[in-house]
Amino acid sequence: MGAMRISLRSDEMLDDQREVLNYWASLKRDGALPRRADFKPAAIVRRLPTISLVDVDLSGEGFRYRLAGTGLREAFSQDLTGRALEQEDWRAIYRDIAASAAPASGYMPLLRKDRPSLVQAWLRLPLADDDGRVTTILGYDRFIPLQRKMTAAPADLPSWEGAIAALAADVFQPRQATI
Repeated sequence: MGAMRISLRSDEMLDDQREVLNYWASLKRDGALPRRADFKPAAIVRRLPTISLVDVDLSGEGFRYRLAGTGLREAFSQDLTGRALEQEDWRAIYRDIAASAAPASGYMPLLRKDRPSLVQAWLRLPLADDDGRVTTILGYDRFIPLQRKMTAAPADLPSWEGAIAALAADVFQPRQATI
């Protein structure tokens, strides 16, 4: 999957990520997790193309895309709706979110042969059932194009931490999310 950086620092988020995070936080009641029933897609309609809803099975080990926006299909060249989450790195992140009931965000490279490579800025937010169990994880992704196409994955990839830091200096504006 490549290098990945995980945090939940709002000063490292894009404005649209903060918008989704702030909407999620506005759904909290008395400090409890937002309920899946309270999530209204129309409230973040501009973000729907790269929104996903992933169901968490009762064991907290299985994950399946209930919904994946058209922007995700474009980025991954496949429709994820109805598919099980299979990549172990992502499964570990989803397990942590389900177990901790805490949001997470990060950045990772998407190296794609014969297509422009991307940096995926991702945000994952837990949603609960009426009993407070995490049953759904709301995802929001933003794909930032890199300048060149990769004809083959190089044997020795550059430091993505350095690439993301350089990108952050140009793109991200320090702001605080209200949680």
